[in-house]
Amino acid sequence: MPSSESTGGRTAAREFYATPPGAQGYHIPQDTTWRDPQNRKMRVLTIGAGVSGIMMAYLLQKECQNVEHVIYEKNADIGGTWLENRYPYAACDVPSHAYTFQFALYPDWPRFFSQSAEIWTYLDLVCNTFDLRKYMTFHTKVTGCYWQQDKGQWLVKLRQQLPGQEAREFEEHCDLLLYGTGLLNAWKWPDVPGLHDRFKGRVVHTAEWPDDYTKEQWKDERVAVIGSGASSLQTVPGMQPYTKHIDIFVRTGAWFTVIAGNTGDPSKLYTDEERAKFHADPAALLAHAKSIEDEINSLWGGGCPESYLGLAVPDLPNFITFIGPTWPVQNGSLMGPLQSVGYYAVQIVRKMQNEGLRSWTPRADVTDSFNRHVQEWVKYTVYTDDCRSWYKNNETGRVNAIWPGSSLHYQQVVETPRYEDFEIEYWAENRWAMLGMGFTMPERKKEGADLSPYLKLENIDPKWLKEVILGDKSARSEEEKGGDDKKGTNGDSTKEASNGQSAKI
Repeated sequence: MPSSESTGGRTAAREFYATPPGAQGYHIPQDTTWRDPQNRKMRVLTIGAGVSGIMMAYLLQKECQNVEHVIYEKNADIGGTWLENRYPYAACDVPSHAYTFQFALYPDWPRFFSQSAEIWTYLDLVCNTFDLRKYMTFHTKVTGCYWQQDKGQWLVKLRQQLPGQEAREFEEHCDLLLYGTGLLNAWKWPDVPGLHDRFKGRVVHTAEWPDDYTKEQWKDERVAVIGSGASSLQTVPGMQPYTKHIDIFVRTGAWFTVIAGNTGDPSKLYTDEERAKFHADPAALLAHAKSIEDEINSLWGGGCPESYLGLAVPDLPNFITFIGPTWPVQNGSLMGPLQSVGYYAVQIVRKMQNEGLRSWTPRADVTDSFNRHVQEWVKYTVYTDDCRSWYKNNETGRVNAIWPGSSLHYQQVVETPRYEDFEIEYWAENRWAMLGMGFTMPERKKEGADLSPYLKLENIDPKWLKEVILGDKSARSEEEKGGDDKKGTNGDSTKEASNGQSAKI
């Protein structure tokens, strides 16, 4: 048995010794303390420095310790979609105040639906305020990811192409891989015969708009626009006044809906007075953002590739994706669910550190059951109608993208990881090695540690505090007086039950 001596009523940390090997060769590690992030240094790698990557840079910096976080981004800077998409009038179809991080509400949005450059400016401000670029490496594309079971790590292959330099290929390892590339990072040309070999004019995709293609170049051109989706609806008004002629080819009509009560001008500007109020009164800023979020989340209620809860995949250990299949892309605020997945990842990091997890993977049978539920739910929604959409496989008709419920429903479902749904492997042969020598972090400290954190003033019931501790009998007297008024005819006292009926006591 290890020996120890008492120091001021607690055991000195230097005298915690590991037990000698037992009959089966197992011994308790001395350097393991319950809920101590120093138990294990974690390396987390995020692919992409868009909205998801920026969010994770902030959350891991704020919420976790002993974590080395690296982010690799193929572009020259942060922003993802909002850096790449700069076609005329490119904008978000989510109200600006609903497209902000919970930790960084923004009083200076210039308009109800902000344009691409304005959203990028906001993301840049977030990165600068919290010094998040220090985790990011730009001009670097992930070319492959390979799970190494013996090491409990991902091998990530990368290719870096810095301006004016030769390409460099290298490898990284990580304990947890976060996939934050988003939905709009791999655009493609439409399958139109002759588009590239027979058409002699200029072919431009909105997702890769040339910087030199401006209204000066349009004024003498006849322009044909293929499609009537979101990018078409934004691009055409920006081009039409300046072109010689413009045609729009539409396969199917678009569906429009009112968003957050904005039935008027979609380019509604916030006045200087409104923005000044948001600066002076953060509560007013919060109330405005909440009013938009509440309306968006209720507007679309609970209305191939498969995933576990839209954030993980069987056979991919230690892997979390943002906006995966069966994710709430269609029925409310995007940022709420996105940040819920972020906090989910934070909890996973802490569990891997505290309990010595080598790997965790969603069970295939659990994932299959979940997706059977999803497909049954989808049968009763509009998304199965005979039309093309990016929510489903347009060849088979199977709906792949939809969460079976509301946005708020998703956030509450993933609020706490369901570890019973995982296949888990531990580094130690005995999983209970995570208990160490049986000490917590406060007990490891010599001075100033709180060894009774369960005793808190806020844990005392307000009624007990007022009547017993503070000795205020008036509240009890009033309650007893009210109780006399509710005496039944047989002398029994009654009180109102939650259903409005009287219940005997």
